[in-house]
Amino acid sequence: MRLIANGVYCENARSVMPPISLPCWLSVMNSTPPEQHGTLNNTWTLPAGGVPIPGLFDLAHQAGLGTASFYNWEQLRDLARPGSLDRSFYRRIGDPEGDADLEVAAAAAEAITAHRPALAFVYFGAVDEVAHLYRWMSAPYFQAIRKADQAIGLVLAAMAAAGMAEETTFLVVADHGGEGYHHGMGIAADMIVPWVASGAGIRRGHRIAGPVSLVDYAPTVAYLLGLALPAEWTGRVIAEALAE
Repeated sequence: MRLIANGVYCENARSVMPPISLPCWLSVMNSTPPEQHGTLNNTWTLPAGGVPIPGLFDLAHQAGLGTASFYNWEQLRDLARPGSLDRSFYRRIGDPEGDADLEVAAAAAEAITAHRPALAFVYFGAVDEVAHLYRWMSAPYFQAIRKADQAIGLVLAAMAAAGMAEETTFLVVADHGGEGYHHGMGIAADMIVPWVASGAGIRRGHRIAGPVSLVDYAPTVAYLLGLALPAEWTGRVIAEALAE
């Protein structure tokens, strides 16, 4: 809520079809829908032309910027092509009601403040795992959200203590929603997700009515980093979110 108050918020951003985790996150990082980047399930697949679409990590690395990724769902290793990451941390979730998200947050906080990468991806996967076990909107689901919020707060506090908060742009995003024990059908509960941006270069206290899509996130981050957008990308810069 502090990030929302100090930034911009869209409560009805749109996921992509199929609303499944790896296709969604590749759409986030590659700014293309699944039918273009080629991955339609949780196994990475080359696009039809046989050439991977450049992702946000690839662009940052090619520009000489530091990159880092911290996650607890192993398939997210495929968000960066080999050689595009300077640092990465993976920790298997194990017990979804345990502290896997907090461990990822602690690793991210330590590495980000010590090495200050220009682009860092931090993923907390327990909310999704708990939802599959106990249902979306169940009591354990909301408890997992509270723990994810705590994990975000841990990273933010470390960066503030290191004097990095004022110069950093923070995005808090979800890949998909869900209903019952599942997702992937393309219903509204699957497709409507929140999007938050806050910090350097972002307007303050503004609500975006939409439309905002997962494929728009990478162009917006690339713009803030001063990177040229690849011709293959189909998303747009979310100009309404920018301070200038």
